[in-house]
Amino acid sequence: MKLLSRICATAAVLATASAGWAQTTAPAPTSKPLNIDQALEIAFCNNPDLRIATDAVNKSKGVVEEAQARFNPAFNAQVVQLYQGPAVGFLNPLTGTSVPIIPPAQTSAQVSVFLPLDIFGKLRYSHDIATDQFQISYLSLLTTSQQLIEQVKRNYYELLRACGQAETAQAAVDVAAERLKNTEARYKEGTVPKFDLTTAQVDLANLNQNLIAAQSRVNIAQANLNRVLGIAADSPTQVDKVEIPVSTYEVNIPDAISTAEALRPEVKIQQTSVALNKTNIALQRTGAKPTLGISGHYDYVSTQSFSNQNFSYTAAATLSIPIWDGGVTKAKVDQAYADLYSSKDTLEQTKLRVSQEVSNAALVLVEAAKRTKSTAENVKLAEEALRLANVRYDAGIAVLVEVTNAESQLTQARFNEVNALYDYAIALADLQRVTSTQPETAKLCLLDYKPVLNLAEKPVEKPAK
Repeated sequence: MKLLSRICATAAVLATASAGWAQTTAPAPTSKPLNIDQALEIAFCNNPDLRIATDAVNKSKGVVEEAQARFNPAFNAQVVQLYQGPAVGFLNPLTGTSVPIIPPAQTSAQVSVFLPLDIFGKLRYSHDIATDQFQISYLSLLTTSQQLIEQVKRNYYELLRACGQAETAQAAVDVAAERLKNTEARYKEGTVPKFDLTTAQVDLANLNQNLIAAQSRVNIAQANLNRVLGIAADSPTQVDKVEIPVSTYEVNIPDAISTAEALRPEVKIQQTSVALNKTNIALQRTGAKPTLGISGHYDYVSTQSFSNQNFSYTAAATLSIPIWDGGVTKAKVDQAYADLYSSKDTLEQTKLRVSQEVSNAALVLVEAAKRTKSTAENVKLAEEALRLANVRYDAGIAVLVEVTNAESQLTQARFNEVNALYDYAIALADLQRVTSTQPETAKLCLLDYKPVLNLAEKPVEKPAK
C-alpha cells in the first residue's frame, strides 16, 4: 500500500507487524507483580485515549479512500414502471394499426455512466489534502502512543516510589517499636528515666502516622497506574522492582533539541499542516476553472409512439465554464492563505515549545542524577551517625533524644534517596518522550492501523538438520 508506506516512512518509528504478531495479546492483569513491559502491553490494549486516536486514523483512512474513489467512473441503473390514463392514441391510416400517444402502461430502463476528467487537478488536490489529513491523524496516534508510554512509566515509577517510601516508613516503625520494647524493659529495671520511655512512645506514634500516610500514597499511586492501564481503579496491581542505573550527569541540550525537532510527531504534524494548506490554496483556485466530464446513457422504453426502436443511447462531453461567482472563489483563496500563515506560525510556536520542553527535561534529569549521588552518600553518613548515637547512648553519655534524632535523620535520608532515584527515572522517561527517543517505540507494531506493543522476544529458529 503506497499510502501506508508513505506514512510509515514519515513516522519512521512504526514497523509493519508480521502475521505472527497479529495474534499477540496483552497479558491480563493478575495478582502477580507486573514488570514494566507487561504494564505497557496492558495499557496499549485497554487505554481509551489510544482507542480514540485509533478511531480518528480509521476515519481519515476512509476519507482518503473516498477521495481516491472520485477518480473512478460512476455507474447508475434505473427502471421505471409507469401506469397512466386515460390512454390516448390514433389510427394509422396506412397500416390500420393504433399508434399510442399516451399508453396505459410503459416500462423504461436506463444505464448511465459518468467519468470526471480532472483537467485542472481539483480531484488530485482533494486527494492530496485527504492524504495529509490521514498523515496528521496517524502522527497524532503516534503522539498519543508516546505519551501513553511515558504515562505508564511515570505511574509505574510513582508506585515503586510509594512502595519504597512505605518500606522505609515500616522499617522506621519496626526499629522504633523494638527500641520502645527495650526502653520499657530498662525503665522497669530503673536504668533509664521515664523521659526516655515517653520519648520512645511519642517517637513510635509519630512514625506510625508517617507509615499511614505512606501506605495511603501507595493506594493512590496504585489507582493512578490502574487508570493509565485502563483497568478498574481498585485492582490490586503490584509491580516488580527495576534496576535504575544512573549514568547521566550532563545532557547536550542543543543536540537534544535538534533530535526532538527532527523526530517529534508534533513538529511533523505542523509541517504536514503547512503542506496541506499550500495544497488547499491550489484547490480553492480551481473554483474559477472549468470542469469537464464524459457521460453516456443507454435507454430502453417498452412502448414508443412514432418509432419501432425500443433501445437508444446517448454520449456527451460536458464542459462547464464558471464566468462569475460573485467573489466566492477569491474569498476562499484568501481564507486558505490565512490558514497557511497560521499553520506556519503554529509550526514555529511548536518548535519553541519543544525546545523549552527539552531544555526543562534535560535540566531536571541532570539535577535528579546529581541528587541520587548526594543522597546515597548522605544515607551512609546518617547510618554512621546513628551508630555513634547508639554507642554513646549505650555508654550512658547520651540521652535517647540523640538516638531518635539520628534515626529520624536516617529515615529522612532514605526517603530522599528513594525520591531522588525515582525522580531520575521519571525525568529520564520524560526526556525520552520530549526527544522522541523512547526505546519502546522501536517495538511498536501496526495492526490494522492500531498500535500494538510487541515486547516479547521472538523465538530463535533452529537451523534444519
